[in-house]
Amino acid sequence: MVPGFIVAALSGGWGSVKAILASMVKWRVHPLWYAVAFGLPFGTQLVSILINPLFGAAAPAWSNIPAITEMLPIIALYAVFSGPLGEEPGWRGFATPRLLVGRSALAGSLILGVIWAIWRFPLGLVGDFSVYGTTNVVLAGVVFTWLYQHTGSVLLAFIMHVTHQNSVRFLGKVFVEGDYVQQQWIGVAIWAIIAIAIVAYHGTESFVRRPKALLAISGAA
Repeated sequence: MVPGFIVAALSGGWGSVKAILASMVKWRVHPLWYAVAFGLPFGTQLVSILINPLFGAAAPAWSNIPAITEMLPIIALYAVFSGPLGEEPGWRGFATPRLLVGRSALAGSLILGVIWAIWRFPLGLVGDFSVYGTTNVVLAGVVFTWLYQHTGSVLLAFIMHVTHQNSVRFLGKVFVEGDYVQQQWIGVAIWAIIAIAIVAYHGTESFVRRPKALLAISGAA
Protein backbone atom coordinates (compact mmCIF):
# COMPACT_ATOMS: atom_id res chain seq x y z
CA MET A 1 0.00 0.00 0.00
CA VAL A 2 2.73 2.46 0.96
CA PRO A 3 4.65 2.10 -2.35
CA GLY A 4 1.42 2.78 -4.22
CA PHE A 5 0.85 6.01 -2.34
CA ILE A 6 4.48 7.06 -2.86
CA VAL A 7 4.27 6.49 -6.61
CA ALA A 8 0.90 8.28 -6.72
CA ALA A 9 2.36 11.26 -4.87
CA LEU A 10 5.41 11.41 -7.13
CA SER A 11 3.39 11.11 -10.33
CA GLY A 12 0.35 13.20 -9.49
CA GLY A 13 0.90 14.90 -6.17
CA TRP A 14 -1.63 15.14 -3.38
CA GLY A 15 -4.50 15.01 -5.86
CA SER A 16 -3.64 11.45 -6.85
CA VAL A 17 -3.21 10.35 -3.25
CA LYS A 18 -6.49 11.99 -2.28
CA ALA A 19 -8.33 10.20 -5.13
CA ILE A 20 -7.08 6.80 -3.90
CA LEU A 21 -8.01 7.59 -0.29
CA ALA A 22 -11.49 8.68 -1.38
CA SER A 23 -12.00 5.44 -3.34
CA MET A 24 -10.93 3.41 -0.30
CA VAL A 25 -13.89 4.72 1.70
CA LYS A 26 -16.40 5.00 -1.14
CA TRP A 27 -19.26 2.91 0.17
CA ARG A 28 -22.26 4.55 -1.50
CA VAL A 29 -22.71 2.27 -4.48
CA HIS A 30 -25.69 0.25 -5.67
CA PRO A 31 -26.37 -2.69 -3.32
CA LEU A 32 -26.03 -5.01 -6.32
CA TRP A 33 -22.28 -4.45 -6.30
CA TYR A 34 -22.00 -5.46 -2.66
CA ALA A 35 -23.80 -8.66 -3.61
CA VAL A 36 -21.28 -9.14 -6.42
CA ALA A 37 -18.26 -8.42 -4.21
CA PHE A 38 -19.41 -10.86 -1.53
CA GLY A 39 -21.36 -13.36 -3.55
CA LEU A 40 -19.35 -13.93 -6.70
CA PRO A 41 -16.15 -15.28 -5.05
CA PHE A 42 -18.11 -17.24 -2.45
CA GLY A 43 -20.52 -18.60 -5.05
CA THR A 44 -17.69 -19.59 -7.39
CA GLN A 45 -15.98 -21.55 -4.64
CA LEU A 46 -19.22 -23.20 -3.53
CA VAL A 47 -20.19 -24.24 -7.07
CA SER A 48 -16.72 -25.68 -7.67
CA ILE A 49 -17.11 -27.74 -4.49
CA LEU A 50 -20.49 -29.08 -5.56
CA ILE A 51 -19.22 -29.92 -9.06
CA ASN A 52 -16.00 -31.59 -7.94
CA PRO A 53 -17.52 -34.99 -7.00
CA LEU A 54 -18.91 -35.23 -10.54
CA PHE A 55 -15.28 -35.54 -11.68
CA GLY A 56 -14.40 -38.34 -9.27
CA ALA A 57 -13.62 -36.44 -6.08
CA ALA A 58 -14.74 -37.68 -2.69
CA ALA A 59 -17.83 -36.15 -1.10
CA PRO A 60 -17.09 -32.77 0.52
CA ALA A 61 -16.16 -33.06 4.20
CA TRP A 62 -18.11 -30.03 5.41
CA SER A 63 -17.08 -30.71 9.01
CA ASN A 64 -13.53 -29.67 8.08
CA ILE A 65 -14.62 -26.03 7.82
CA PRO A 66 -13.72 -24.24 11.10
CA ALA A 67 -16.37 -22.56 13.24
CA ILE A 68 -17.11 -18.94 12.35
CA THR A 69 -15.64 -17.81 15.68
CA GLU A 70 -12.33 -19.40 14.65
CA MET A 71 -12.40 -17.96 11.14
CA LEU A 72 -13.19 -14.32 11.90
CA PRO A 73 -9.90 -13.42 13.68
CA ILE A 74 -7.90 -15.10 10.89
CA ILE A 75 -9.92 -13.32 8.21
CA ALA A 76 -9.26 -9.98 9.91
CA LEU A 77 -5.54 -10.64 10.20
CA TYR A 78 -5.16 -11.77 6.60
CA ALA A 79 -7.26 -8.84 5.34
CA VAL A 80 -4.80 -6.39 6.87
CA PHE A 81 -1.49 -8.23 6.57
CA SER A 82 -1.90 -10.57 3.58
CA GLY A 83 -2.92 -8.85 0.39
CA PRO A 84 -6.31 -7.14 0.35
CA LEU A 85 -5.61 -3.94 2.29
CA GLY A 86 -2.01 -3.73 1.15
CA GLU A 87 -2.65 -4.45 -2.53
CA GLU A 88 -6.02 -3.02 -3.54
CA PRO A 89 -5.14 0.71 -3.20
CA GLY A 90 -2.27 0.02 -5.60
CA TRP A 91 -3.93 -2.41 -8.02
CA ARG A 92 -7.32 -0.74 -8.31
CA GLY A 93 -6.82 2.73 -6.83
CA PHE A 94 -3.60 3.60 -8.67
CA ALA A 95 -2.82 1.14 -11.48
CA THR A 96 -6.21 0.35 -13.02
CA PRO A 97 -7.24 3.91 -13.99
CA ARG A 98 -3.82 4.56 -15.52
CA LEU A 99 -3.68 1.29 -17.44
CA LEU A 100 -7.05 2.13 -19.00
CA VAL A 101 -5.73 5.36 -20.51
CA GLY A 102 -5.03 4.57 -24.16
CA ARG A 103 -5.77 0.86 -23.73
CA SER A 104 -8.84 -1.32 -23.90
CA ALA A 105 -10.32 -2.55 -20.64
CA LEU A 106 -9.34 -6.10 -21.58
CA ALA A 107 -5.72 -5.21 -22.35
CA GLY A 108 -5.37 -3.13 -19.19
CA SER A 109 -6.90 -5.91 -17.09
CA LEU A 110 -4.62 -8.60 -18.50
CA ILE A 111 -1.51 -6.44 -18.07
CA LEU A 112 -2.40 -5.82 -14.44
CA GLY A 113 -3.33 -9.49 -13.97
CA VAL A 114 0.12 -10.57 -15.15
CA ILE A 115 1.82 -8.00 -12.89
CA TRP A 116 -0.34 -9.22 -10.01
CA ALA A 117 0.65 -12.82 -10.76
CA ILE A 118 4.36 -11.95 -10.84
CA TRP A 119 3.90 -10.15 -7.52
CA ARG A 120 2.78 -13.48 -6.06
CA PHE A 121 5.89 -15.43 -7.06
CA PRO A 122 7.66 -14.90 -3.69
CA LEU A 123 4.86 -16.92 -2.08
CA GLY A 124 6.78 -19.93 -3.35
CA LEU A 125 9.34 -19.25 -0.62
CA VAL A 126 6.73 -20.08 2.02
CA GLY A 127 5.06 -22.90 0.08
CA ASP A 128 1.95 -20.88 -0.77
CA PHE A 129 2.45 -20.61 -4.54
CA SER A 130 0.36 -22.58 -7.02
CA VAL A 131 -0.18 -22.55 -10.77
CA TYR A 132 -3.96 -22.55 -10.37
CA GLY A 133 -3.82 -19.61 -7.95
CA THR A 134 -1.58 -17.61 -10.27
CA THR A 135 -3.81 -18.37 -13.27
CA ASN A 136 -6.83 -17.28 -11.22
CA VAL A 137 -5.19 -13.92 -10.49
CA VAL A 138 -4.82 -13.14 -14.21
CA LEU A 139 -8.48 -13.97 -14.84
CA ALA A 140 -9.54 -12.07 -11.74
CA GLY A 141 -7.88 -8.98 -13.21
CA VAL A 142 -10.76 -8.79 -15.70
CA VAL A 143 -13.45 -9.23 -13.04
CA PHE A 144 -11.90 -6.70 -10.66
CA THR A 145 -11.62 -4.11 -13.45
CA TRP A 146 -15.30 -4.68 -14.25
CA LEU A 147 -16.21 -4.17 -10.59
CA TYR A 148 -14.03 -1.08 -10.22
CA GLN A 149 -15.24 0.56 -13.42
CA HIS A 150 -18.83 0.25 -12.27
CA THR A 151 -18.21 1.45 -8.71
CA GLY A 152 -14.99 3.46 -8.62
CA SER A 153 -14.58 1.93 -5.19
CA VAL A 154 -11.41 0.35 -3.84
CA LEU A 155 -13.52 -0.63 -0.84
CA LEU A 156 -15.61 -2.96 -3.00
CA ALA A 157 -12.46 -4.43 -4.56
CA PHE A 158 -11.10 -4.96 -1.06
CA ILE A 159 -14.29 -6.80 -0.07
CA MET A 160 -14.11 -9.02 -3.15
CA HIS A 161 -10.42 -9.74 -2.50
CA VAL A 162 -11.10 -10.70 1.13
CA THR A 163 -14.08 -12.85 0.18
CA HIS A 164 -12.19 -14.72 -2.52
CA GLN A 165 -9.09 -15.23 -0.41
CA ASN A 166 -11.01 -16.69 2.51
CA SER A 167 -13.51 -18.68 0.47
CA VAL A 168 -10.54 -20.55 -0.96
CA ARG A 169 -8.80 -20.79 2.40
CA PHE A 170 -11.73 -22.13 4.43
CA LEU A 171 -14.25 -23.70 2.04
CA GLY A 172 -11.41 -25.45 0.25
CA LYS A 173 -10.80 -27.48 3.40
CA VAL A 174 -13.65 -29.80 2.44
CA PHE A 175 -11.21 -31.54 0.08
CA VAL A 176 -7.64 -32.75 0.49
CA GLU A 177 -4.71 -33.53 -1.79
CA GLY A 178 -5.64 -34.24 -5.41
CA ASP A 179 -9.34 -33.58 -4.83
CA TYR A 180 -8.49 -30.14 -3.49
CA VAL A 181 -6.29 -29.30 -6.48
CA GLN A 182 -8.99 -30.47 -8.89
CA GLN A 183 -11.59 -28.34 -7.10
CA GLN A 184 -9.38 -25.26 -7.35
CA TRP A 185 -8.91 -25.79 -11.09
CA ILE A 186 -12.68 -26.04 -11.46
CA GLY A 187 -12.88 -22.71 -9.64
CA VAL A 188 -10.37 -21.24 -12.10
CA ALA A 189 -12.54 -22.48 -14.97
CA ILE A 190 -15.57 -20.74 -13.48
CA TRP A 191 -13.62 -17.48 -13.11
CA ALA A 192 -12.63 -17.86 -16.78
CA ILE A 193 -16.29 -18.24 -17.74
CA ILE A 194 -17.17 -15.11 -15.77
CA ALA A 195 -14.36 -13.12 -17.42
CA ILE A 196 -15.42 -14.32 -20.88
CA ALA A 197 -19.04 -13.40 -20.12
CA ILE A 198 -17.99 -9.86 -19.12
CA VAL A 199 -16.06 -9.41 -22.35
CA ALA A 200 -18.84 -10.99 -24.43
CA TYR A 201 -21.42 -8.63 -22.94
CA HIS A 202 -19.44 -5.39 -22.82
CA GLY A 203 -16.81 -5.92 -25.52
CA THR A 204 -13.09 -5.44 -25.06
CA GLU A 205 -12.90 -1.65 -25.04
CA SER A 206 -14.79 -0.86 -21.85
CA PHE A 207 -16.59 -2.98 -19.29
CA VAL A 208 -19.19 -0.25 -18.71
CA ARG A 209 -21.62 1.60 -20.91
CA ARG A 210 -20.11 4.97 -20.02
CA PRO A 211 -17.09 6.20 -22.01
CA LYS A 212 -13.94 4.48 -20.75
CA ALA A 213 -11.84 7.63 -21.09
CA LEU A 214 -14.01 9.54 -18.61
CA LEU A 215 -13.61 6.79 -16.01
CA ALA A 216 -9.87 6.60 -16.53
CA ILE A 217 -9.39 10.36 -16.26
CA SER A 218 -11.64 10.52 -13.20
CA GLY A 219 -9.75 7.75 -11.44
CA ALA A 220 -6.34 9.18 -12.30
CA ALA A 221 -7.20 12.72 -11.13
